[in-house]
Amino acid sequence: MAELNEAYKEHLGKIAEAIQGSEQFATFIDTEEEEDYKALQEYFEPAIEELYNAVAEAEPLQLRALEEQLLNDDFAGLYLPKALGFTILRGQLDANYKYVQSQDHFRNILLFICNSPNFDILKNRIGQSIQVGFSLSSDIWITNILKDIQNKRVKWWLQNQKLSELRDILNRKSSYLRYKRQFKSYNYLSTEFPGNAPELKIIFGSLKDFLMYRISNNLNNASIYPPYGSVLVDEKMKGTAEHTYLLGLFLNFMELNKEYEKALGDVLNDERKNNPNFNSQYFDFLLNMHENKVPALNMDADRRFMELLDIDIEDEIKALYDTLKVVHNKGYINEEVMAVVKRYHESHEGLSENNEAIRQSILVYIRVLMENLEETDYSTWFDMHKVFASYMKIFGNEQFNQSIKELYLKYLRRLLKKYTDKRGGDYQGVKKFTTATFKECNFMKEKDIKELFKTKRKKKPTPSRP
Repeated sequence: MAELNEAYKEHLGKIAEAIQGSEQFATFIDTEEEEDYKALQEYFEPAIEELYNAVAEAEPLQLRALEEQLLNDDFAGLYLPKALGFTILRGQLDANYKYVQSQDHFRNILLFICNSPNFDILKNRIGQSIQVGFSLSSDIWITNILKDIQNKRVKWWLQNQKLSELRDILNRKSSYLRYKRQFKSYNYLSTEFPGNAPELKIIFGSLKDFLMYRISNNLNNASIYPPYGSVLVDEKMKGTAEHTYLLGLFLNFMELNKEYEKALGDVLNDERKNNPNFNSQYFDFLLNMHENKVPALNMDADRRFMELLDIDIEDEIKALYDTLKVVHNKGYINEEVMAVVKRYHESHEGLSENNEAIRQSILVYIRVLMENLEETDYSTWFDMHKVFASYMKIFGNEQFNQSIKELYLKYLRRLLKKYTDKRGGDYQGVKKFTTATFKECNFMKEKDIKELFKTKRKKKPTPSRP
């Protein structure tokens, strides 16, 4: 865990002093009423949240240390319900929606709240959190928590937060996802970087989620470069699929200064020469990124990666990026480029990772065009279909075709919302093109195509009896 820097500690100390010396705190101490505690929250929690957001932006590895600083009675339990939620959501889950590791930080915050003189007020803000957190935890972990609670009334309350319906995986998953949506506007993810290969395997899932969140939201990642870079150059961690994935993330999405460019370029090319599994591991990374779509593997990511690629090493990675270089430089619409893509595709087996990677790279271009096309520019769709159909023919891949179909349907729905006059030229033009194209591409049967353009009749209300 990264230690909280002194400036942040000092800032927190001033907030604690202000809380203790405030009229709001004095009033609450006198009355112990929930209404007065809410007034205290409304006055001071924005200041804590402002500091929390600053740390989350610039020093995310210090968030746990900041939360531990709040485990002090001088803060009167302020912000702890929210911090409890953050730590519940940080834990890495397995396929059964159970924590991969026991959550010590969750335990520490919960125990502090349970022992707080303000527990009776705080419990009204943490019930759902405890229900979700307990459902993700093991029975042994929960039992150990309860052993540390001396107050029988508090223990009874906690026991009642362990809901039997959340033993079912579908209920547990649904509950977790609903809970997570409540925090979607907060930047709370943090992590620890591993010191060895076994640790890397254990924490890889949460580490990956943290990095992808930071990259996708264009956050300030300067503070994570040193520990991240240390993992990538560590000889003990090289060769693993997890190391290759982290290397791929850094090289495709992180801005590189000269210091990191040289060191990580050497790691990349040494792995290409010395790790017999590297090509396969890297293609797995590419396909996983294309499946996630965020952050997007696009022209910028490819060019950033290609700058570090030693072209004297002949391997499958070089072959892919040689092809992508032509696509990016001349444009995927160019017939010469289509021929290059076709040669690459034909040189590999149809369902190989290599071919899936080139299909997904072309699909990125098509998706960007279709998702950003204005409704008034539907003629561009008509014209570009010829290009898309050429790639469908080159690839001969049903999944690629289905992806095109989904993009077409999404855009068609937008058009039908805009052009509602069925006798109008715009509507008729779209209908004629869609009907012909969907038949030609075997996207739908004729009766299903007709359904797309049928007006959904509203059910007439049943007349009430006199």
